[in-house]
Amino acid sequence: MNKMIGPVAFTALAISSIFTTSNLAVLAANGGALFVLLLISIFFFFIPVALVVGELTTGPWGTNVFTWVEAAYGKKIGLAAVFWQWFQAIVMTLPMLYFTVGTFAYCIGFKELNTNPIYQLLTAIAFYLLLIVIETIKPRFLIDMEAFGFWFCIMIPVFALFIFSLVYIFQGHSPAFPFTVKGLIPKFDLQSFLALIPYISCLTGIEISGPFVKRLVDVKKNFPKAILIVVITAILANLVGSGAIALIFPTNQINLSSGFIEVYDFLFNYYGIPLYIVKILGMLVVFGMLIKTSNWQISPALALNSSANTNLLPKKFGYQNSKGTPIYILWVQLIALTILGIFLSMSKSGNIAFLIAVYLDVSIYCCVYVLIFLTYFKLNKTQPNAPKLFTMPVKLKIFVPLIGLLTTIGVIGLCFIPPGGVPKDQYTLYISILTVSFFCAFVAPFLIGDFFTDENKKKVQ
Repeated sequence: MNKMIGPVAFTALAISSIFTTSNLAVLAANGGALFVLLLISIFFFFIPVALVVGELTTGPWGTNVFTWVEAAYGKKIGLAAVFWQWFQAIVMTLPMLYFTVGTFAYCIGFKELNTNPIYQLLTAIAFYLLLIVIETIKPRFLIDMEAFGFWFCIMIPVFALFIFSLVYIFQGHSPAFPFTVKGLIPKFDLQSFLALIPYISCLTGIEISGPFVKRLVDVKKNFPKAILIVVITAILANLVGSGAIALIFPTNQINLSSGFIEVYDFLFNYYGIPLYIVKILGMLVVFGMLIKTSNWQISPALALNSSANTNLLPKKFGYQNSKGTPIYILWVQLIALTILGIFLSMSKSGNIAFLIAVYLDVSIYCCVYVLIFLTYFKLNKTQPNAPKLFTMPVKLKIFVPLIGLLTTIGVIGLCFIPPGGVPKDQYTLYISILTVSFFCAFVAPFLIGDFFTDENKKKVQ
């Protein structure tokens, strides 16, 4: 029998699935407006998603995206949902790996590893391949290192950097952005709305904790409390990490993949602390990010592996080795990551490749969330009396999910408008790479599903 968990334990599971240091520099690039942008993203996106996931996962429709969408729209649409979730996880690992490469490049003193898109991609693939080898031979090692990697290698360096930054400011140095209404409130123009996309990215993934919702003690009472704790923790973790960078570096000097470790370098230089300590901290962050990346590598692979019995996927996708690792899916992920990385390397800039990866990830992931919201509306209409351990107040049942759905659709559209970090002479290249990648990911599950449905029919005949 699964052990019951309290709201604090659920919070730890949920926040570890959504928080990552790879987005901190992107958030910091908005300067003092980051706090308001984070709040907007939480109230218009994260809270609606969390409440809808809470209802779906405590109902009779299972605890993952595939089973929810299948219950409402059938296997093919359910496959599309889980496929998009799987593919966006591949895309999501690229910013994580680029961040890891940027930090690693600083630690070994080889900056071209981060500034040259080809070197950056090859190093990212090498890290990903290393994780596949470990998942194939000794996956338990990655599981055992998860808590150490997240709390010791990621969270402690993040909070330590914030403290160093505050001390620097309190010593009389001017922050990189003005503490005025103009400096802290976004302009709410097109660029401000485009700036919301990385914030949406850093708040995705709450549905991964779905299987744990039913294990909450007194779900009806504790789930709202747990979500409140997750919201507060998400605000603090992202605000502390990105704020530490934004306080020190002007927005036009922030490197999206290595800005975090560069702030450490700047502050340790200022305080006269030996720089080898920065490199030790950097290697800890590299280790922690690789452990984090392994979660995004194996979890979606297992989800796709579990849906292979639908006859809509290759049979080998249902195979696991003696260690329980879906090795065929992992190798397909490596091939997809490589092809996608080659597309992104055409951008000729590490920062632009990083931005394309983030915006592509959000556009695909938001397709999953559109289906989640539509599934919620349909199941509530067709099965209004279905038993659930948690339900939203009646007055919120339409308003909150509708806000989330409209926000999600709007974000998909915004993803295809080049943000301020993309030079005008690369607009066409940016849009072309993003559009082609998105289109291929969008149609792939339907083509795959139709192909293997026909193949299986021929075998039966």
